[in-house]
Amino acid sequence: MSEFGERLDKSFKQAAEIAAGAAKPGTYRITTYDDDGNATVVADFSEEFLAQIDAEIAAEREAEKEKLQAESPATAQSG
Repeated sequence: MSEFGERLDKSFKQAAEIAAGAAKPGTYRITTYDDDGNATVVADFSEEFLAQIDAEIAAEREAEKEKLQAESPATAQSG
């Protein structure tokens, strides 16, 4: 199946969950399936929660980058 077809299939399944009242729009869900095909929701993440995680990761990366830049001149001067 093409990438477009896969995205279309995923969107269709999400729309079906929303229509059935089994999911909220804007929610990312991690689901596992047993041998009989029964779904079990392992985790549910809202877009806001994922945005918060992304912001925290970006802040940590920026702090690490600034730390490395601050250490670089000190290393060059001592050498």
